[in-house]
Amino acid sequence: MVDDKVFLTRVEEIAAEGPGYEHGHDGSDHLCDCIGLIIGAIRRAGGQWRGVHGTNYTARKEVQRIEEIHNSGSLRIGEVVFKSYDPGQGGYKLPARYEPGGEFYNGDLRDYYHIGVVISTAPLRIRHMTTPRPKMDTSLGKWRWHGWLKKISSGGEQAVKVSYKAKVIGGALNLREQMSTSSTRITQIPDGATVQVLEELPEWCLVEYEGQTGYVLAKFLAEIQREPDGEKISVDRAQLEQIYDTLGDWLGLRG
Repeated sequence: MVDDKVFLTRVEEIAAEGPGYEHGHDGSDHLCDCIGLIIGAIRRAGGQWRGVHGTNYTARKEVQRIEEIHNSGSLRIGEVVFKSYDPGQGGYKLPARYEPGGEFYNGDLRDYYHIGVVISTAPLRIRHMTTPRPKMDTSLGKWRWHGWLKKISSGGEQAVKVSYKAKVIGGALNLREQMSTSSTRITQIPDGATVQVLEELPEWCLVEYEGQTGYVLAKFLAEIQREPDGEKISVDRAQLEQIYDTLGDWLGLRG
């Protein structure tokens, strides 16, 4: 089982390398196709992929349960999303192995022709490999189906979505488009500046700084304010004094 946060990091790692689009490749040779982005990330995270290199196989055999996307609020960080054609629709080319009598037929006759990974839900970011280079979608568009990969741990969004303020430490910090030091730099955040942390991943954090959103190395952030459920916790001086007095009485340290 591959950790969901490590999986996400490896997806962005491959995307940051800027592979060219080529069917049947997983990013290990600077070439990749859409399902290859997912397969390559799983392999880099220490997992294995022994099944068919294809989106139709993935939708039927590698996803716990595939469901229709009603809105972006139904998505979880780390799950995969699909585009599909219905029978009779232009572009429909379902391979015979998924049709009745085929080895992978399961009653589903949709042709899943493209796959992506949910990197963020607020704002929505869907990473996918297309021609000529990796792309990040910020709206649902034609993404119609979603599901959780069986090979990925199901920590999901709740394990990484946060909301707190942090201060940049150790010098100016690069805000990047992806979780890689070779990714495009959006801007540089000055030492001591405050950012809003939106998500935590291994080694990286998704942050917002002066209206711009991107990734920074987590080790250069120092938390200064945590806001559980989006609400600040504030205690005034009188409340603190009362708490200290109560604790002192309870511990027998007063008088």
